Amino acid sequence: MKARERFDKILLSCCTRIQEEVASLVGKPFKLGEPQFRECSKADLFTEPGGKRVLAHVRIDGELLGAGCLLVGIRDAIQIGGALIMLPESELASLSAEEQYSEELQDSFGEVANIVCGAITVIFEEQYPKKVRFVRVEQEVIIPVTVDIESELPIADGSYYLMTVPMWLDNRDLGGLDVVFPAVLFGLASEAAKEKAASEEVAAKVTPVPEVQQPHEQEPIGTIEGKGGDARGEEEVGILERPGTAVAEEPGQPVHTKQDLEKQKRIVDELLKNSMAKMCEEVSALLGGTLKVVPTEHAAFSKADFLEQAGGKQIMARMDIRGEGQGEAFLFVDIKTAVYLGGSLIMLPEGELEATVRNEDFGDDANDAYGEVTNIIAGVYTAVFEEQYRTKLGFVKTSMEPVTPVKVDVESDDIIPNQPYYLSAGQMQYNGKDLGRLQLVLPARVLELEDLLKLEEETAATGEAQSKAMPKPAAKDPGLSPAEPGRLQGKASESADILIFTDDDTEGDRIATALQQLGYVSRTLHFKDSVGSLLTPRIQMVFLVMQEVSEQGFGVAIKISSAGLSVPLVAAGPAWTRTLVLKAVKYGACDILITPSAPADVREKIELNLVKRAA
Repeated sequence: MKARERFDKILLSCCTRIQEEVASLVGKPFKLGEPQFRECSKADLFTEPGGKRVLAHVRIDGELLGAGCLLVGIRDAIQIGGALIMLPESELASLSAEEQYSEELQDSFGEVANIVCGAITVIFEEQYPKKVRFVRVEQEVIIPVTVDIESELPIADGSYYLMTVPMWLDNRDLGGLDVVFPAVLFGLASEAAKEKAASEEVAAKVTPVPEVQQPHEQEPIGTIEGKGGDARGEEEVGILERPGTAVAEEPGQPVHTKQDLEKQKRIVDELLKNSMAKMCEEVSALLGGTLKVVPTEHAAFSKADFLEQAGGKQIMARMDIRGEGQGEAFLFVDIKTAVYLGGSLIMLPEGELEATVRNEDFGDDANDAYGEVTNIIAGVYTAVFEEQYRTKLGFVKTSMEPVTPVKVDVESDDIIPNQPYYLSAGQMQYNGKDLGRLQLVLPARVLELEDLLKLEEETAATGEAQSKAMPKPAAKDPGLSPAEPGRLQGKASESADILIFTDDDTEGDRIATALQQLGYVSRTLHFKDSVGSLLTPRIQMVFLVMQEVSEQGFGVAIKISSAGLSVPLVAAGPAWTRTLVLKAVKYGACDILITPSAPADVREKIELNLVKRAA
């Protein structure tokens, strides 16, 4: 750990040098935020979807020899490269929206990558015990989820040490810069990674004894699809694995374990967020205004649970799913939203538009116009999934119909089939006008999340049972004492004093245990659980515990803060940054808890916030 701590300090110095050098080069303020460090595999690096990225290869010379890379989103590379060559803002916005990474922009961003590598080299010369140089070589545009993990391209499979740091250019929020170092080379690899690297090195030195065969009788042992019968080397041996590796799972196979489901959920959530962002651009261009959709929820639902929370009268657009998945997806918006978007497309005068929306007049003209909007939405999701997802999926809008969710028979296949669904929801605004929710539901099996609903239901049932059955401890931890002795003690047989909304069962249980030791009764719930019915006057405080600080968690914070009961809300999660803290406060949090937490941390939040509330 000491080696990592020293290395992290060096990288912090690199960040300071990088932002100074890049700002000087481009002639605009360039800032880097708080970096995050972690060891990762090639699979970890490239299985998270995020659209096209620019990968600049980095050669490591000197007393250590190896290779790393720099990774940024293609739009960030366009923005930074365009700033260097002083492109007009309108042209830069157009190039960024269309992801046109021209040769000129490649060259200019390449200069920035040179500066980054130069800054790292200078700091390592000053602070690292060995002489090491970092040299930017060629660059390429990649789509992370399409990278073959077993291949040596674009980088070799192995253990890497990753620094991820958010960027701002001229006060504009960009994405993250990933700086990737070979972990074994710098002594930063875990023991498992070292053993795997050693076994692969030994295996590489073993030369198999060839069988004696007639030249014309030899047949290939196996071929790799798309590479022809003449493909040679390790790729040719179909089922032979290198030591320490596993056969790659075929796309479309069900994901069963909790860890695999959580990973798949993160991948799908990122794809759906990317689709939502792209949809805003395309629909804005179609309507000639500005559509914004803020993601609020990504979760698994049964048909009954989805319809229960779906809202009032809706316009439902059916979308056939084609390609490597089969089924139907359904896009729901409030009928007034559909009327407003359709009327905006056909440019109804403002007064007439407002009257049409008020009367929910979804006539032929509005129907046809909104149908064009849904065609665009279907096209966007198709483009994103075909480009960024390992399973090629297409979406084709087939029909639209008005639906009143509460009247739908949940036990039958009426309106939509009775099966598990995955919901992607967002809050819409058009030209600053609030348009309510957009809800896209997809069959969970198409996204390889068919077991997620079952897992969440089992976890929720277990967590609630444990919370209700949690006995009073015979003796309290001497380091813990109730924030207000006697105030909430003795209520074990009554309803909960504190609610814990979480998607992180381990951390949720840890906080629940600490609360129990302090004499409080808690109830653990999950993000998809109803909020309004649970925030009774008896509730004194709410913990929102996030596995990763995300828009999904912030969506739950919005629900809690808008439920009408004024109670302290503590947002808990790892890797907080100033931007995330400000966003949490904006959405209703009054305090932040860094996880994993200790009992003393929970006690501190209880003491501080319940005292505040009493005052």
